[in-house]
Amino acid sequence: MNRISPSLEDYLEAVLKLSDGDSGVRTTDIATELKVSKASVNQAVGLLSERGLVEQEPYGPVYLTDKGILRARSIYRRHQAIKRFLMAILGVAENTAEEDACNIEHVISNETMDRLMDYMEKEMDK
Repeated sequence: MNRISPSLEDYLEAVLKLSDGDSGVRTTDIATELKVSKASVNQAVGLLSERGLVEQEPYGPVYLTDKGILRARSIYRRHQAIKRFLMAILGVAENTAEEDACNIEHVISNETMDRLMDYMEKEMDK
C-alpha cells in the first residue's frame, strides 16, 4: 500500500466517518471535523484525488473511491483497535485514548499492529 502522510490519513478517516460509507461530504464539514480551514481541506482533497482515493466535482461533495473506502476503513480499524486496547487493557481515559490512538495509528508498524489485533481478539473472546 502506498504510504500517505498522517495528515492525509486523518482526512480519509474523517470523510469515512462523515459519509456513512457512501454519501458525499461537504468540505465545510470536513474542516469542522478536523478543526482546519477549508483551504487546507481543498488542498488535502486534491492530493487524495491525485492518489485515486477520493473524487470531487468542482465545488461538489467529496466521495471516497473504492480504493479510498478500503484505505479509510483500514485506518479506522487500526485507530479503533488501538483506542480499545488503551482503554480496556491499560485503563486509559477515553479522551486520552482517542488522542493517543490518533497519533499511534500513523506510526505503528504492521507487525506490531497485527500482534495487537490478535491480542485484542483473544482478549475479547474471553
